[in-house]
Order: sequence, then structure tokens, then C-alpha cells
Amino acid sequence: MTRALFCFVFAVLTLFAAPSLAQELRRAGTVRLEVGGGGRGPIALRAVKDGFSGELAIVNDGKEPLVISRIAVRGDVGDPRAPPKLVARLDSGALPATVAPGTSRKAVVHWAPEHGVRLRQLFAHVVVTTSDEASGEVAMGVRAQVPGLLGPLESHVLSLLIGLPLFGAVLTFVARAIGRRDDRTPHVIAVASLACQTALAAYVYRGFAADVSRLDGNDGLQFVEHAVWIRSISAELFFGVDGTGAAALLVTSAVALVGILPDRTVPRGATGYHGAYLTLAAAVPGALCAMDALLFVLFTTVAVIASALLVGGWGGEERRAAALKLAVLGAIAIVFLLVAVVAVSREADPTFLVDGAKTTRTFSLPELSRVAFGAKGATLFGGAIVKVAFVLVLVASLILLGAFPLHGWLAPVFVEAPTAAGALVSASLPTLGVCALLRIGCAVLPEGMRWASGVVVALGAVTAAYGALGALGQSDLRRLAAFATVGQVGFVLLGAGSLTPQGISGAMVLAATRALACALFLILAGAAEARAQTGDVDRLSGVATQMPGWATALGAAALGQAGVMGLGGAWGPMLALLGALPNYPPLAFVAAMALIVAAAAHFLALARIVFGKLAESWQKSPLLEPFGGRFPDLSAREWASVAPLATLVVLLGLWPASLFASTTGTVRDLTNAVSPPGPEQIAMVDR
Repeated sequence: MTRALFCFVFAVLTLFAAPSLAQELRRAGTVRLEVGGGGRGPIALRAVKDGFSGELAIVNDGKEPLVISRIAVRGDVGDPRAPPKLVARLDSGALPATVAPGTSRKAVVHWAPEHGVRLRQLFAHVVVTTSDEASGEVAMGVRAQVPGLLGPLESHVLSLLIGLPLFGAVLTFVARAIGRRDDRTPHVIAVASLACQTALAAYVYRGFAADVSRLDGNDGLQFVEHAVWIRSISAELFFGVDGTGAAALLVTSAVALVGILPDRTVPRGATGYHGAYLTLAAAVPGALCAMDALLFVLFTTVAVIASALLVGGWGGEERRAAALKLAVLGAIAIVFLLVAVVAVSREADPTFLVDGAKTTRTFSLPELSRVAFGAKGATLFGGAIVKVAFVLVLVASLILLGAFPLHGWLAPVFVEAPTAAGALVSASLPTLGVCALLRIGCAVLPEGMRWASGVVVALGAVTAAYGALGALGQSDLRRLAAFATVGQVGFVLLGAGSLTPQGISGAMVLAATRALACALFLILAGAAEARAQTGDVDRLSGVATQMPGWATALGAAALGQAGVMGLGGAWGPMLALLGALPNYPPLAFVAAMALIVAAAAHFLALARIVFGKLAESWQKSPLLEPFGGRFPDLSAREWASVAPLATLVVLLGLWPASLFASTTGTVRDLTNAVSPPGPEQIAMVDR
């Protein structure tokens, strides 16, 4: 009994003494990193004569000496996380070095970018290894910005690009609250906001170094903005531009601007319409630039909601049914994406937030792309996480792309949406589908993409064929555009699933060229409806004789949308076919035949408009009485929308080099992810 009582007392004392003992042991040399002068990281390096420099304090909070054994930049030769010429060392003395209790040692971080450096930013971590085994390896974030034309705004270009339309949306409601209830005020605010956004997007595209890849550091990203967002769940405000987003940013911004130019008045609720339109125009670049998976899902959610509001609030007679289809399918896509990114984030390797704080989970897409999920053996819903999560991402991508068999929202939205909103939605949601498929499906889950590549290519071929055959039977211009879009996104799947550089490049190029041609086609369809109250090709037969400018622009849009050589829409499908042909020749043949059928469908529609006979009834139509019984050609305001898009469609067909160049580095990274080099290629490189 006495012995048992002694053991009980000893156990209780041990239980209460253990935390104190552990704390006392931890005090024996405890490392803490802080920015010079105190505070949390990351360190903002200052410009000096030979580059950029900053200081890091290594503090010993313990009661015993602390030994510093290593100070280094995070990364290695195979995975250089920082740009070249970044070094970290003690300000004096050599390693190992001892830090007395209650004191600190300074470390110097220096970056000397070479003249004409391709990366104008630095985001990295300095890692410190000490004798504090309880803390393990600790890190401090480091950042620097090479000066640019925008001065202090250079490091916040993407925030401005996303924030300006949001500010415009808020301003429209403020203007209404202070008594400006006319239709002109929200339209002027929208045009001004979108003009500034397009100018910033052009600045980003002009300054984007096309051949930068992960081997150059910064995970191959440019115009990076990185900060902690929700520390408790390791979510970050992480924006950056890669080859997928560089051209798409400019295209979607330009479509948003030129689409709204002719809309002088809105039938009802101009403030709400322009507010929703500007919200969509902000959400799309937000998703395109989001390098945090949770942030990508958030912006995609806002884009779907804004699109549904635009269609349901200001669309045609069947607008509510169209908006409901988009909202339901969009919600499914968002839920699937969210489940996938939360699941993979929980299986992430331990890493650091941008400020150097340790975390066991992350939503950072570059960090998640480094995780070998297949080797971990992790599961989701009873299956391998790489397979189940990829299926979730694939289904979400199919919905956003409008691909078969989840394309049910596309045609109703195209038909019912207001002209400008329809053009923007057509340029936006499928582009976000491309991003989800490439950035999450390929980069984060490459094992899943390799496992399902045959299915993805087959879905692409079937979608291309379905879209082409559907277009062949359409007489309404908007429905023709909808089925043509279905066919085009089929080539996105075909190229991405091929796992080849040509195919992946084709999928990325299509994200931009498809949006241009489709938006132009919808704007022209809207112009015809404004005059004739119809988009039926049979009723518009022969109108080219009275609207030659409109018909010429429609020809460029239609043939570009159909993928006819010589126009911008041809290069993406061609690359996708070249990528799929070596491994999937039958499916590539089906897709090639679909391209021919799609071209035939557009040629037939154009033939009726150009060579058909104009009905005599139009001369007495009350719709044309204000114009002397004739169809008026495009007005100057309409040309302001049509001319830039038509010019781009033609120029990108004749000179696509600039578009291809912007994808070079990202294509290389994605190809290495889904098709890593084998032993023979590695041996050849080593030689």
C-alpha cells in the first residue's frame, strides 16, 4: 500500500513538473529571428551601391549559450527558390559562432542582381540552424524590388489591377447615395476604372519576361505580392503572374473595357449592373494572379456570383433559368475545388510562411507543387488523394470551361446575358477553368494528370466534336458562339491531357485567343440585335450589303472562333493537335475533323449573311424607319469596341510569336511536372 501511494505521488509530481522542466531545458539556448530594429518579417532589403542589403538579428532568449552552425538561403541547385546572387552571412566572424544568453548576432543579407536581370523582384527565405534542437531550423522572409516606371507602386501593380474595378464598383453606389441617379455616372466610372485596369494589364504584359521559369527563382513568378492573410490556417495573400496569366490578364481586361463602351444606358438598375460588372472585372484577374489555392477559390466564387447576377438581373426573358443553371453548376465547381485544395493542403510538407513563420500546412500553389502526394500514400474518400483530388479538380474545370458533358450553363448564359456581360463572362469563366486545370491539376497533382491523361484527351476530342456538330445546326448567332466555345475548350483538354510542351502551350494560348474571338463575335451579335431585334442568321440574310463594316468584322470573329488558319484562334488548336497526335492519333483525328466541321458551320452562317438576299420586308420595318429603311453600319462608339478586338484577332493570326513567347517558361515548368525527364535524359544533361 505504501509503495503504491509513493508511486502515485511520484507520478503526480512528474506530471506537474514536466512542463516546467521542459521549459527550463528549452531556455538552454533559444533562437529567435527578428528584423533589424525589431518586428516581424519579411526583411525589406534596401537599395545600396552594389545591390540590395538588409540585416537579420539572431537572438538568444535562453539561459545558455547558443551556437549558430549555418546561415543559408533556402533552396538548392535543383530547386532554387531565390534568384541568383543572394547571400546571407554573419556581419563579422565565421561559423560556427556563439551567441551569449540575452544577446544577439547580426547577419547580413545581400542581393546583387545582374544588369538586365530578368527577375525584378526577390522573395526568399534565409534559414538559420543552431544548437536549439527544440526550435529546429528557423527562417526569416526576405524581399526586394528593383525600381520601375511606377516608382513605389511597382511592387503593388497586381493589387491595383484587381482593386481599381472594386473601387469603381463601390464608387457607383456612393454616387447614387449622394444623389447621382442618372445612367451616365456609373457608366463613366466603369469606363474610367476599366481603362486604368487595362493600362496596368498592358504594363504587366509588356514587362513580363517570357522565358523565366522556376530555375530562375521566385517559383518562376513575376510582379509578386506576398503577405500573410489568415495566419491561423496558413492562408496568404499571394499574387503573381506566370505564362498562363500574362496574356489572359490583358485580354480579359481589354474585353471588359471595350465591351462596356457602347452601353450608354441600361434598361433597369444602371448602378447595380455596373457594380456587378466591375466586380466580375476585378474577380477574374484576382483569380488569374492568385497563387494561394484558397485565394483562387475565393475569387472564382466571386466571379461565378457576379456572372449569375449579371445574367439573372439584366438578361433576356429566360434570364432567371440561365442564371440558376450557372449558379448551381458554378457552386458545384467551387465546392469540388475547395474540397480538393483543403485536402491537399492538409498533406503538405512542413514549410514557412512568407514572413518565416513555420507551418505544417499551406495553400501556396508553388509549395504544394513540391509535395510528393503519391509517395505519402495519403487517401481521400477511400482512394488515393492524387486521383480523387484530381477528379474533383477536373470536374470543376469542366464546369468552368463549359466542356461536355457539363456545358449546360453555357448556351443559356450566352443567349440571355446582356451583350457586354456576355462577352466578359465568355472571356472569364472558361479562362478560370484553364487556370484550375493547369495550375492545380497539372502543377500540384501531376501524378493525377498522368493517371487520367487518356480520359482528359478523350473528353477533349468528344467536346470538340460535340461543339462542332452543335454549331452546325445553329441559326442564332449567340447559340453559334456558345457551341463554338464548347468546341474550342475541347482543344484545351486535348492539349493539357497530351502532357507535351506543344499541347500544354496550345491550352495556354487558347485561353487568350478564344476569349478575343468569342467576345468580338458576341459584341457584333449584340449590335445586330440592337438594329433588327434578332440574331437569327436567316432573318439577317444579305445584311452585309448594308452593313459591310459589321459583316467584315463578323467574318474575322467567326473564322477566328472556328480556328481557321491566318487568324488568332487557329494556333491554340493546332498546337493541341500536334501535342496529342504522337500518343493519341485516333483522338487527334476526331478533333481535327471537328475543327473542319466548326469551320463549315461558321462559313455557312457567313455565306447567308454575305451572299444571301435581303428580305424586302426590312425596307418597311419600323425598326429601320429612323435610318431610312436601311441597316445602319457600326457607329463610332461601336467601332471603338470592335476595332481593337478585330485587330488583335487578325494580328495574332499573322504574328503569334509574342503570344507564344509569353508561355515559354511556364510551359517548361508544367511539362517537367507532368512528364519528368527519365534517367536517359538526366544522364545526357549531366554530361
